[in-house]
Amino acid sequence: MHIAIIGTRGIPNEYGGFEQFVEELGVRLAEAGHEVRVFNPEDHSFNADLFKGVKITRQKRTIKFSPALSSLIYDCHCLRSAIKIKPDIILSCGYSSALFLKFAWNKAHIPVLIHMDGMEWQRQKWGFFAKIFLKWNEKLAIKLADGNIIDHPEVGNYYIKRYKAYTHYIPFGAETEKLKIAEHEELNKILGFELESNNYYLLISRLEPENNVEMILDAYKALEQDNIFLVIGSTDTKYGKYLLKKFGSCNKIIFTGSIFRKTILNALRANCKAYFHGHSVGGTNPSLIEAMAASCLIFAHDNIFNRHVLGDNAYYFSNKDVLSDNLRSIAEKIGKKEEFARANIQKIKESYNWDRLTEQYIELFRLYT
Repeated sequence: MHIAIIGTRGIPNEYGGFEQFVEELGVRLAEAGHEVRVFNPEDHSFNADLFKGVKITRQKRTIKFSPALSSLIYDCHCLRSAIKIKPDIILSCGYSSALFLKFAWNKAHIPVLIHMDGMEWQRQKWGFFAKIFLKWNEKLAIKLADGNIIDHPEVGNYYIKRYKAYTHYIPFGAETEKLKIAEHEELNKILGFELESNNYYLLISRLEPENNVEMILDAYKALEQDNIFLVIGSTDTKYGKYLLKKFGSCNKIIFTGSIFRKTILNALRANCKAYFHGHSVGGTNPSLIEAMAASCLIFAHDNIFNRHVLGDNAYYFSNKDVLSDNLRSIAEKIGKKEEFARANIQKIKESYNWDRLTEQYIELFRLYT
């Protein structure tokens, strides 16, 4: 089967959840004998034409002054280019290309599946008009795509209630048996400072308002604890710069910037005292699944999405005060770490296993080809 994947900032992952998803899925599809092509932006640091068996096509970004408009036009160009190579199926990550589905010269009627990525319009970073556009484009994606994929059943319930539309549920995954932990010395060398195992808190996230990073750091800073709080995510965005300005003077809070090297991230997760997950807008987040796979003690924002994934095997917070109470009693809560970790690892093996999820994608693609 010939599969084209569009709608991301490319692989190997240098950005976020969708890119991690495409890297994991694409490589496994290629290993299974399928021809897989992923569209990368031309400014991606990976310059080769092949990544672990996945063919790479570089696509130009034509508009520089507006990142949002640039992404929209880029996705349109990727869709048109994908149609021209005539794959058996196209997988679009996100629905920004939905607007162009009827205008993309798809005379060959190549099936297009759209991974809906939660409720994008709920993200706090979008202004009023952007949210209206995204809601409209969401509706178009439901109407125009051949099939729609969601990674969390609550997102599927939303589409049923809003559009009476049924979707295909396949979550994101993580590895357990293949988890590789970097040497501690290598970890400290990469970070540039000495990091004591099991004596630091960790947060790995895109620094966006809906991920509640400010709430988490406010709660931590108010308690004046001795543990270092490591924040991994780009501070180049407007909100990232705001967080850096607000918390950068606290010598216990360390912003590392983006880190995408798997062995380093695995080492950080496996050696942290506690992992904090503030995501609140839709879907099964890859960073949460990977924290579960690394046996982290997890403190998660209290919402239906995170509770579905974690069940009773985490501590939850809904505001700064609740999180502060959790942190005050963390010495007691650590006693639950092994019990939570065993249950989370079992859930990864049963529900979030990448090899099994790849088989589900292959079955889904065959359904439409």
